[in-house]
Amino acid sequence: MKKMIVGMALVLAVSAVTHAGLRYAFDADVEGFQIVSWQPNAPAGWSGISTVQQTHQAGGWQMGMTKEFSWTPGGGAPVQQLAMQALANDPQARIAFDIMVDGNSFPQGVATWYQFWVVGNSDGLAGWTQSQILGDWHDADDPTLKTWHVDKAFSELGWQPGDTWFQLWTGTNSDGAAPVNFYLDNVMVTPEPATLLLLSLGGLILRRRG
Repeated sequence: MKKMIVGMALVLAVSAVTHAGLRYAFDADVEGFQIVSWQPNAPAGWSGISTVQQTHQAGGWQMGMTKEFSWTPGGGAPVQQLAMQALANDPQARIAFDIMVDGNSFPQGVATWYQFWVVGNSDGLAGWTQSQILGDWHDADDPTLKTWHVDKAFSELGWQPGDTWFQLWTGTNSDGAAPVNFYLDNVMVTPEPATLLLLSLGGLILRRRG
């Protein structure tokens, strides 16, 4: 099954020239991702969509390792670590994913700010490389589920050719009284920039296609 975001979200058509890409669609489980829970029918009201959710019960700065590419099968490769290294050593290698922030997860009656951060951690000179992806405002009792597409070069996350391991970390920052829940989906590691097709400027609708 193939997932697709229709509306303001972007659809990725990935062309693998030298290496096949890694793709984590979370159709059946968390696929080795950490500090997340598998959601077979989430976000709420979007029947048939499966994602992984990070739940931050307390506000403030929250960060944790989300994916360490293991020496086991996954993402469409027999050995994730070897596939990741081969992809990352391509100067144009990318990591892309969709992020959804759940408006219903905020405390009732609270208006607040929040941020989403992504970190690459590797064994090279760049090491820990932290980047803020978004900052937004939540109106009190606004149930809107907001969606963004993230597409970053491996080099932007601190990877340098010759590094031997890489970790993907994610996290949020918000007012101390405001926990933030968000969903991740369609995590892709590609050998070159994805071809992006903007379908329309309508609302955000997720659907599954066969």
